[in-house]
Amino acid sequence: MRNLKPIISTTKLWFILVSPQSERLNQTFRMFYLEVSERRELCVSLKDQHPWVVKKMRSDNYPKLILKLCLSLLLATSILSPIHSNAKIGDKVSDGTATEINAYLTSGIIINDTNIASYSSTGTGSIDDPYIIDNLMINTTDSLGVKFDGVSSGTYYTLRDSHIIGNTYGVYISDITSGKVKVINCTLEGSLGIGGANALYLTIDNCTLKFNQAPSFREGVKFTNNVVYYRATAYSGSIMNIRNENNIVENNIFYGNYSSFIVGRVTNTTVRNNILHKTGFSFSDDDLEDIVNNTFENNMIDGRPFGFLMNISDETISGELYGQIYLAGSENIIIEKQYLTNINLAIQVYNCTNITLKEIESTTKNGIEIEDTVDIKIENSVLEGFGYGLDFENSRDITIVKNHLTGFEYGIEISYGEDVHIHNNTLLQLGEYGLYFDNVSDCEMTFNIFTINIQEPGSDLLFGSWELGYAKIYYNVFINYGNASAQLFDVYSSTNVTWYDETLEIGNFYSNWNGTGTYFIPGDGAIDLYPFIDVDKDLLTEIEEVLIYHTNPFQADSDGDGFDDYTEILEGTDPLNPKDYPGKGVVLAVVLGSVFGVALIAAALYILNKRGLINLSFLKKK
Repeated sequence: MRNLKPIISTTKLWFILVSPQSERLNQTFRMFYLEVSERRELCVSLKDQHPWVVKKMRSDNYPKLILKLCLSLLLATSILSPIHSNAKIGDKVSDGTATEINAYLTSGIIINDTNIASYSSTGTGSIDDPYIIDNLMINTTDSLGVKFDGVSSGTYYTLRDSHIIGNTYGVYISDITSGKVKVINCTLEGSLGIGGANALYLTIDNCTLKFNQAPSFREGVKFTNNVVYYRATAYSGSIMNIRNENNIVENNIFYGNYSSFIVGRVTNTTVRNNILHKTGFSFSDDDLEDIVNNTFENNMIDGRPFGFLMNISDETISGELYGQIYLAGSENIIIEKQYLTNINLAIQVYNCTNITLKEIESTTKNGIEIEDTVDIKIENSVLEGFGYGLDFENSRDITIVKNHLTGFEYGIEISYGEDVHIHNNTLLQLGEYGLYFDNVSDCEMTFNIFTINIQEPGSDLLFGSWELGYAKIYYNVFINYGNASAQLFDVYSSTNVTWYDETLEIGNFYSNWNGTGTYFIPGDGAIDLYPFIDVDKDLLTEIEEVLIYHTNPFQADSDGDGFDDYTEILEGTDPLNPKDYPGKGVVLAVVLGSVFGVALIAAALYILNKRGLINLSFLKKK
């Protein structure tokens, strides 16, 4: 049997004819177009069907017109004859199988108790015989493709074998239901794909989901054998969000575009055998007992295992073992020499003691997140991203030393931190905030470099804080290479914060300082009594050293070859290469002279200088 749905316009007649023998994954829609024009021409077009009809006939003479009308009637009869007068959505063919496409719609539909039977191909709504709603083809700009609203809580139903596109949700279940709804073998598209805050114990199996933001599954979701695509290009949001208890997420493939698989406060939950591409996990639970009571195993992130490390102690984890690391409830741990890339978050540490992260390299959205941890040290790491670089919450004894961070919106953010030491770090090309402190006390910051590009005054800040107490901030370089009039700082409710060292008479470098007098810190009105320019006395300003030559603004001789940076730049040698220094040719000449004499020396120097192997430019007259 053919199931034909006509849609009639003023001058065009479209027929959608679907072969019931086609497989679900290879569904095709053959369209028959019939148009009668004022010129009395008739064009009948059938793709792959009745090729003998596919002709364009002119009505130049009466016989051809008669032939044309006969063929038209024959075609209409052959198409319309199988359609019964009582045909409806869900009709079956004679062998009992459902037709492939039960509806092709451009508007969303609402399914409730009054019409669920008519939208179903089989079933009575009982636990043993659920309604089967299948083979829907919906592509709509309406907010919802299919909305289940008004279906009794005791009704069982399954949506399957359908392709549904909605502006917000492909499918939305607004009714209170628990364990009675399944979505199987469907492709669902929309900003949020599929959702329903009241749909508990929902089964989603063997589906393809495409969305910009994952819905939040509140409890008991069974999410298996699906392929999920996160389509947003803003690199934000989540690809999966599970909460509460009794969830099963198994055998899925996620394509994340730096989005997050958010794990809320879950218990008795299994996340197993999933493959994640360009996405990773993000745990938001604040109860260690909840986290322990779950199973996370055999999940792969960009080809490497997800490092779910719980309750371990006295270990060193070295080398590129994992695609992402989550460490919780552990103590005396060293994690080193990891390379993590193309995920939402490199490393997450929760409720641990005496943890060292060193020589970590990451190119991710977010760098490292620390929560409820005591004695944490991050050192000698290189992180690049566009979210937050280092994020600390409710932690103390924090040491951040000799790290290099590039491109993050937030370089370092600390909320409710105590005993904080930040030294010898370089944070470049920062976005919204270079540093942000909220309720931080006992903090010391020295020999750090921060750069930011503030285009509009008031939009971004290099340093912001709220309730910063007992802090000493000096020997730092703060550079805004955007709008020179932009405010760099916003510091409020601070207590005992000094921006200089009284003994050394040293403060900080500020790119918007005019070069004379003191420097005013906006907010509480603190003052740096000793702002500086060219603190290492090498005749290069901090802006020149950091932004142009990339030398160390705190050290006159960055490469330690005995020549200060200015001299090397003046003489054309590399101030960052200890093997390239002014007068290198003279040293070589002394060695050669002691062996071969003056003549050979002159020849050798000439050849070496010509080939660029030595630099004798300093001998020329200035």
